[in-house]
Amino acid sequence: MRGAPLIGLPMLLTAGYFAFKWTLAGLVNAERLLALGGMYHWSAMTLLALGWSIWIVRQKDSTKSFWGDFKQLTKPLVIYGITASCAVWAWNHAVALEATELRKALRLAQIEERTASEKAFTAFVESQKMETSEKFPDRESYRKNATSQVDWMLSGGVTLVLSLITYLFAALLLSLCSTVLLHQIWGVAAS
Repeated sequence: MRGAPLIGLPMLLTAGYFAFKWTLAGLVNAERLLALGGMYHWSAMTLLALGWSIWIVRQKDSTKSFWGDFKQLTKPLVIYGITASCAVWAWNHAVALEATELRKALRLAQIEERTASEKAFTAFVESQKMETSEKFPDRESYRKNATSQVDWMLSGGVTLVLSLITYLFAALLLSLCSTVLLHQIWGVAAS
């Protein structure tokens, strides 16, 4: 598998992600849709690793070395990991921007409700069941820190970087497992 399939399969799977999310967008809530999107990407990467491994076995395309086959299996998975990360960013910050903004507004409203008055803030601190309430920041500091955390966590850059780290790690893990299976179970280096 060279050239077009190396790029084409990850792109096709990424298009499948958008179709999957688009289909489920009105049927499930945003948190569940986020989890289902992650499951889609993991399943797609697993199928891509399995398909690429089968191709290596059937076409006798092994490099006969562990490192060479690892690199060969890693390429399509890393390409998919990058496109999957871009797709996650595009979905959350372009296609479903209103849903992302709504989640952000709801979290900011919770912070505002908890810090609206000293009484509300005291009740919130007591509900946290901390050993001592002295460890908790004052109301204004809590509001400022919590608001900046929400802004940071729901920003496009953080979404892209965290998904990229996750999917690249998954790509390396799946490549390693597939290479071990190729060499230890299927014995491609010996054939």
